[in-house]
Formats: sequence, structure tokens, C-alpha cells
Amino acid sequence: MVLDIDLTNGDLNTNPGIFQSSTIESGNLNPTNPQNIFPDIPKKKSNWPRILLFILVGIALGGIGYFLYKSSQISKELGFKFNIGEVVTTKKPELKKDTTGRYTNVLFVGVDSRESSYISNTDTIMVGSYNHQTKDITMISIPRDFYVITNPQTKWVNRINTVYAAAENAQEGEGFPALISSVKDVTNLEIQYYAMVDFKAFVEIVDLLGGLSINVENSFVDYAYPNGNKYKTVKFTAGPQVMDGETALEYSRSRHSLQNNEGSDYARARRQQKVITAIQEKISQSDSFKDPKAIMGIFSSLINNIKISEFTITDIQAGLNILEEIKNSNGRTNSFVLDPSAGDGTLIETKTMPSGAFAIGPVEGFGIYKRIHEYVNATITNPRVYSEDPTIYIYDIGLGATEIKKLVTEMRKEYPYLKIIISYPLYHGKEGDYIYSNEEKYSETIKQLSRYLNTTNNSAPDFLEPKLSPTGVIMLLGVPTQLQQSNESGV
Repeated sequence: MVLDIDLTNGDLNTNPGIFQSSTIESGNLNPTNPQNIFPDIPKKKSNWPRILLFILVGIALGGIGYFLYKSSQISKELGFKFNIGEVVTTKKPELKKDTTGRYTNVLFVGVDSRESSYISNTDTIMVGSYNHQTKDITMISIPRDFYVITNPQTKWVNRINTVYAAAENAQEGEGFPALISSVKDVTNLEIQYYAMVDFKAFVEIVDLLGGLSINVENSFVDYAYPNGNKYKTVKFTAGPQVMDGETALEYSRSRHSLQNNEGSDYARARRQQKVITAIQEKISQSDSFKDPKAIMGIFSSLINNIKISEFTITDIQAGLNILEEIKNSNGRTNSFVLDPSAGDGTLIETKTMPSGAFAIGPVEGFGIYKRIHEYVNATITNPRVYSEDPTIYIYDIGLGATEIKKLVTEMRKEYPYLKIIISYPLYHGKEGDYIYSNEEKYSETIKQLSRYLNTTNNSAPDFLEPKLSPTGVIMLLGVPTQLQQSNESGV
């Protein structure tokens, strides 16, 4: 038996058919004819079993009603679209996708609003892109000092971290449209969802999760960590550790250390990506947070400290399903920062503004993002290779200089912004292609390039003396190579 609840008029009837429902307009769940709920129950001399049954049904409906009521209240604050039909639908939940149908992109924004009610500049700007085919997540951070055109008419430029606050302070509700527009200009990624979390909410979320397991790569001390109108010292020691909310916030925000290159906005962006990844992993590992109602519980306690794009309970369930898919399919999270080192240092440069302010922006000029678009597309297409960031050394062992140049030209089209170096010839007349590395961290690059060149030789050949010792990936090219792309097209 299936209960049929019409929330628009409060009717409650039995129906052996499919559960019918409508969007919530009222939290009224009082049945007009409760005797019809269980019409097949035979009459008995004692009414106690029947009374007990009604009590249990009442408790169940009361719980549903409370959940619907709370969800409705949260909806008003968060822009959440709640439809009772989505709770019991048999349709597989799916997230919105971009026009390619391959990616779902989420804009994450962090802001400090603890010391002032005035809208602050964004401290974190990050896009998470989920590839529905490979189950990989690519995170791309835009540093706060990245300058964008904020007024197309005057060509006025400013830091991207000022865009949200300027637009929102000018007119309520315009902050996110302005920031999303700037992020799309820079990355060429369509944004399906967004979420803004202030530092108070961040601390509470991490504590609700029971802390985060994070491997600190470098030890560092920051003597100028902001603490209200003053500063305090924060210190981190390299190695795995569990961080509570406040510690994770300090790890994410610190940018004034003088040790181990941890004192920059770029290093901070990479640490922020590690924290986001840790949150994702914690949610996927915890049964407590695989229930959309548990997620709604988090939202309800943080209403005043988060802003989220319009979403539904289907979106929440789809997101939780994706976390499970990532875990079961060995999907990976790969991180990139649009800083001057990105794309082998060919995309972004440091600049000094007329005011003397430090800035970074496209090498091509402010507002010109063609090469950055190419790089972002490459990273979301082959995130594992680009996250390994290999230097590829190519040696001729028999293919010939002319053919090697042709091959490298094709490789650079397929893998733009990878460092590919043509080294000196080693041998003449040797057969076979070899792709290997002296380091384990380039396993994904070796796998993909082996498939690209259609070879299974992933170790140094016996005839190679002395052994080559450069760090990175080594390619030895002998006989003419038929590219895997040609094989796939049947050529």
C-alpha cells in the first residue's frame, strides 16, 4: 500500500498506484478522513490494536510533517526547491550538466564576515569540475590578485576578489551573477551551481564532520595570521594529522609564512584545495552524511552563514551518489591554480599596476583569455596527466630527427602546455618505442602516452648504456610510430 499525499489540500488517501505529489504549498498534513487510511482492517472486539496502529501512523506522519515543515522553512532562506515527489521518485537523480553533457561545474566561494556585517571581498574562488565519464574531479583556483575587467565600457580592471562585494553592495542579489560572469570569462566554464561559505560556517561544517585528515606537505610558521584587528602565530608541522574546524581554517587561510614557499596566495590556494578534497572524502566515507536529510540538517544550522544556488533534494542525492561513484571507480581529485607557473609559465604573468599594486593577469593582456581557456580545457580533459606535470624528454634511437619533430608537433596539439623536450640522439637503427620514468609519480602520464603511441614498453631497454637519469618521463623512439588516434579511427 502506498500513501498518496496531496500537500495543497491536506488530503490523505490510500492508492495502490504510483505516489502522486505536488510542490509544497502548505505544511498541513491533517487527513480529512483518517478512517480510510486502513480500510481493510477487520473490526475486532478490542479497539486497542487499532488505536496503537493509529498512534504509530500518527508518529510517522508527524515525523514526515516536521521534516517537510523544516525543509520548507529552510527553502525560504536558501532558495531550495523542495518537491515531496522527489523524496520517493524512482528516477535516478542527476545533476545539471554543461552544454557538452559531460561536466558539472560548481563555484566555491569563501568569505570572511565574522568581524563586520559589511559584505567582504571573497577570500577563496575555486571551480570544481566533475567529469561524468571518467568520475574525476578537477579543481581550479583563481588567486585573489588575478585582475579582471570589471567595467567593459571603461575597461576598468580590478582584483577578481572584489567583484562579488562590489556588485552585491551596489545592488542586493547581483553579487553572484557578476562573479559567475567573471569566472566564466577567465575559465570558459559554465557554472551549474555555486556555494558561498563564510569562515564561521566552515569551522562548524568541519567540526560537524568530526575533523579532517590532512597530510601537511611542508612545515611552516605564520607570525602574521589575522586575528580580528591583531595578529597571531600559527604553526604547522609536516605530516598527516587530524584538524578541527579552527585549525583547518588557519591552514586554509595562512599566507604570510617565510618558510618552504608557503607564504603566497598560490600556496594558500593549493592548501584550500586539499581541505575541500578532505571534506569530500570525509562525507563519502561517513554513513551519517549519505542521507539527504542529514545534509539538510547541516544547511538548517548554517542558514545565516552560507549562500547556495537553487537546488533540490534530487541534486543533493545526485551529489551523494557521485561521491560514491568516485570512491567505487577510483575517481581522483586533481588540483590546479591559475598562477604564473601554470601552463609551463606561459599563461599568466605578474604585473605592477599604476597605483603600485601587485597584480597577476594573462600574458596576452587583461581580458584576453584564449590561452587560459586552452589550458583549462586541457586540465579538465586530462587532469591526471596535467596534475603530474611531467617534463617529457624525447630521445632518438632510430626514428630520425624529421619524424621526431613531426611526432612532437602532434603531441603538443594533443597535450598543449606539457613540457616536451627533444634531447640528443642516442642510437641509430634501434627498433621499438619505450616510455618510462625513474620516478613512480608519473604512472598516469606513462599509461596515457603508452596508449597514445601504442606501445607496452614501459621500462628502459637492456641495450641502453649508460642508463638515463633525468627526472620526468623518458621516451625513446625507434621505428615509425602509428598514433593511437589513427588506430581508433580505423586507419
